Amino acid sequence: MDKQAENYQYWNQLLTFLADKSSSQIDEASLVILAGNCLPILADKAAELYQKGQVKKIFLVGGIGHATVKLHRNFEKQGIFLDPTLSESEMCFQYLKEKYRLPNEAFLLETVSTNSGENARNALALLRREGELPRQILLMNDPTLQRRTKATFEKVWQTENVKFINYVPFVPQVVAIGEEIQFTQPELNGQWSKEYFYALVLGEMVRLKDDENGYGPNGKGYMNHVEMPETVWSAYRRITAQFDGRFVR
Repeated sequence: MDKQAENYQYWNQLLTFLADKSSSQIDEASLVILAGNCLPILADKAAELYQKGQVKKIFLVGGIGHATVKLHRNFEKQGIFLDPTLSESEMCFQYLKEKYRLPNEAFLLETVSTNSGENARNALALLRREGELPRQILLMNDPTLQRRTKATFEKVWQTENVKFINYVPFVPQVVAIGEEIQFTQPELNGQWSKEYFYALVLGEMVRLKDDENGYGPNGKGYMNHVEMPETVWSAYRRITAQFDGRFVR
């Protein structure tokens, strides 16, 4: 295997780990929570779940954060022009209403959270106001953020009798890195700038590593412990050796 192919393999190890795709058979759940991110395609996947009767509601969670401008830009690439002052959840709501003609009662919206911890806390507070909590919830996010999203929700909701299942419709896999990153899934090409993608993936590895720099119990305590396989951490170290500390945050 040449060095380039080896490098792509390292990236794909990280992406598979971060996506944390559930092995559970997903038949149906009361709702899917779609956390704010930059990928319009995930809104489409949430709509598919609703249309197939696999969820009763779509809960769009997310205010204005680092992904908002990028989400707006990705919608524009599809010829969809939304108000740039909207929150991420409001953009997705407007898009889904117009494209799929879903009824208002299909949705719950949370429009102020700016990080995963707030996503989890605000979602819990809103659902408590709605009534009894669902026993099973599907979670969706940018697949590079999926593992941390679940670990954070499980930490914040730890006193509740709720099971979270990661719903991951695709796991990005790198096939080429040039001016842009190319994926086996062509619909993902151009959805992340190269710099943003590097920052997301490599930054997530630091946050998930349960040490003094991470977000787990041995660090900031924002989420439950995540077991980091040595093979995955080794792939991360090999990639970051190319960047002289850049993109590691």
